Amino acid sequence: MRICAICGAQIEDGMKFCGGCGAVVADAADAAQAAVGGMDPQAGAYQNNGANYGQTQQYNNFQQAAAAVPKKPNPLIEKIKKNPKMALIPLAALVAIIVAIIIIVNVTKYQKVDAKELFEFKFEGLNSYGTVTGDLNAYSNDVYKESDKALAIKSNLKGSSKEMKELLDDLDVTDEKEVSPFLSVDPKVLEKTWTKAKDTSDIISMRKALLKTNPNDKYLIKAKFDKDKNLKNGDKVKVTIEYDEDYLKDNKIKLTNTEFTLEVKNLEEGIDFDPFDEKYFTVEFSGLDGEGSVSIDSTADTPDDLYYNYDYTSSLSNGDKITVTCEIYDLKPAGDAFYFESDGKCYVIKSKDVLKKDIEVTGLTELKEIDVFENIKFVYDRGTPFLKVKDIDNDNMDKLVVDNVNFYLENNDSLKAGDKFKVKAYSYSLKSEGYKIKGEMDEDGYVVKEFTVEDTMPAYVTADTAKAAYESADLKDLISDEETEIKTRLQGNSASWLSYATNVNYKGKVEKVDSMVLKDVYVAFTSKNNYNNVSDYVNRVYGLYEIKVKTDDEEESTGSLFAVIYLENVLTADGKFYQSSSWDDVRYALYGTMNDFNKEVVGKEGYTVTKSGSSGSSAPEEPKPEETTTTTTTAKEEESKAEESTTTAKEEDKKDEEKKDEDSKEETTTAAKEEEKPAEETEKAS
Repeated sequence: MRICAICGAQIEDGMKFCGGCGAVVADAADAAQAAVGGMDPQAGAYQNNGANYGQTQQYNNFQQAAAAVPKKPNPLIEKIKKNPKMALIPLAALVAIIVAIIIIVNVTKYQKVDAKELFEFKFEGLNSYGTVTGDLNAYSNDVYKESDKALAIKSNLKGSSKEMKELLDDLDVTDEKEVSPFLSVDPKVLEKTWTKAKDTSDIISMRKALLKTNPNDKYLIKAKFDKDKNLKNGDKVKVTIEYDEDYLKDNKIKLTNTEFTLEVKNLEEGIDFDPFDEKYFTVEFSGLDGEGSVSIDSTADTPDDLYYNYDYTSSLSNGDKITVTCEIYDLKPAGDAFYFESDGKCYVIKSKDVLKKDIEVTGLTELKEIDVFENIKFVYDRGTPFLKVKDIDNDNMDKLVVDNVNFYLENNDSLKAGDKFKVKAYSYSLKSEGYKIKGEMDEDGYVVKEFTVEDTMPAYVTADTAKAAYESADLKDLISDEETEIKTRLQGNSASWLSYATNVNYKGKVEKVDSMVLKDVYVAFTSKNNYNNVSDYVNRVYGLYEIKVKTDDEEESTGSLFAVIYLENVLTADGKFYQSSSWDDVRYALYGTMNDFNKEVVGKEGYTVTKSGSSGSSAPEEPKPEETTTTTTTAKEEESKAEESTTTAKEEDKKDEEKKDEDSKEETTTAAKEEEKPAEETEKAS
């Protein structure tokens, strides 16, 4: 144990510096020895200012010399005595030395680590699209766990052991990766690199400090770049190392060179690639407009590692859009761009957006449009409100349409005015003629048009049109035939011999039909709303006649009755009148009075009878005696009147003769009636 000559602190053997003031131990000892050697032998007991003068002197560590030799005064001491301030100069120098020593000690105790040596920087990608990454140049965590075990064994056991050798052998496989020497697992490299480490445990601790991670398992030491993508060769990239300075100092590590610049190099040159350039891509549309197809092919220059995909291949029309996608097998990012390699070349795609393109369909053979619904005519069954559009009338249709287009009807039954029905047209061979149906085609290939039931379409005659129908030229012949039939049936027959007669009574036989006058027209219309519920006819148009006859009866030679001529299922269309079919009834019936007509016709269940021209049902009334009518056979009546005036005398002469024969005739007539009655009733029933 020694004493520092500067500050008096104890200094252990082997120490080079004083722990109190930092002075070099050797220098302090030399200074102390020099001070003792130059001192007056009696100076050890001498007290300044003569305080101990004449007293017994005490000596330390040396004996008083037998004979004192006068010594020359020390010039330096003499100068200090004359100028005490000079003593401060070495003191200040000494303090500066001490401070410097402390600083040196504090600085030199840290292991300096060049931050750049800790990282592995990589430039990847293509020139102008390159990227840079920087990661700690280290092994995986598992490797360091094994390394720590091996180093711990080495530090605890002198020499080598079998266990340590096996661990080190296992770690040899990692030597293929060149890592930072500070992060090595080789004990020799670590001892050589970590110069400030006292022992192996220090090495382990300091290396762990560099490999410290955050909760996300990311290293605390990391590299940041002022730009890290879209780099080209020759660019300068500024690198800043981010780290926890205090944490590293606590582990005796000081990072240096934490900001530096890297030059971008070794990026490969790439080829800008447009997948839809005609150099690499061809597209062709063929066929008819609406039935077109597409063919997409690559060229001899197209890279092998891609193909084209598209969404539609058939049933194309000019103006349609198809989406074509270029599919690349191994596309890699390169900055904001992407690249792929093929046949030793690198192809650059600036954005994935260019891999997809919408292409408009063009060049398909245009078809001429034809309006198949223009001037279309229909075949009807029945009329409104039970109209059925039965078919399309092809008689006046273009032969091109007839031969190549099929028509289908929808919602076409039991229609009333204002209802709508649909006609669907399908072209099965029109395109082969160079035409297509005008209009939008549905998903099933039909062009559909909607039609409205108009007033010009067939309609059952109602009270509004019944009289016009009955008096029309269209039905004149049918009605005239029935009028003639009625007159023929009346002529020469008694009332009991009449067919289709109800309560007709006149005396004698009809010698002549004096008049047959049309009084009114009635229409009976079904009250059913559904045609399927109509069991008989939809409508009947009745022409009501009043008939006056002249008989051969001497007491009552005149008589009257009523007749109706009726037509079933009378329709009107385009201003014309007709019956719905040729087998619809046109018949007559005879009635004694209007009440008989009302009972049988007006009261028929399931029908409403309306007088033509009136707003509602109107039962016919009994005619008044003074009622005058106009006959439908005026010319014939005028002739009969003339004949009557010339034959009156003759008729008077015959009366007597007729009276004579009356009894015999009545007997004959009675017998005939009894024989004919069954036949008559059978005829009525029919």
